[in-house]
Amino acid sequence: MSLSSELTWACIRKHNSFLVKRNGVTFSREPGNLANLHSFKFSGLANPNAVDIQPGKEKGAVLSLKSKYSKRQPARGWNRVELKKDFRRVSRSIRRSLKGYRRDLSRVALGRWTAISRIAKQTAAAKQRKAKATQKAAQK
Repeated sequence: MSLSSELTWACIRKHNSFLVKRNGVTFSREPGNLANLHSFKFSGLANPNAVDIQPGKEKGAVLSLKSKYSKRQPARGWNRVELKKDFRRVSRSIRRSLKGYRRDLSRVALGRWTAISRIAKQTAAAKQRKAKATQKAAQK
């Protein structure tokens, strides 16, 4: 038998290991929390349907959706899909995946994907600059 999501939220609302309090704002580092805000809407622990987007190993992102088996079988708790295409196609995949799952989180998920792709571009550009600098130094 499993607890309802409201009861789970009531239990973990004030005390859990993922809470971070800074400058009067309470954040949460739990898996499945897209906005990293401590609220019932974004909670990956309390909601039966949660969404998480993390950067991929090489490029793209990993979209994780909480499965219905997550309470009984924690090892099979998340369905992960690697999205390796260009920015527009990954955005479209995220929108379509969340359409019937958690439509209210689609904008937050797209914002998270935008931030991930922007950071990936910046680090790739920094690596290229560093490689060019070392190449020029080796030629001299």
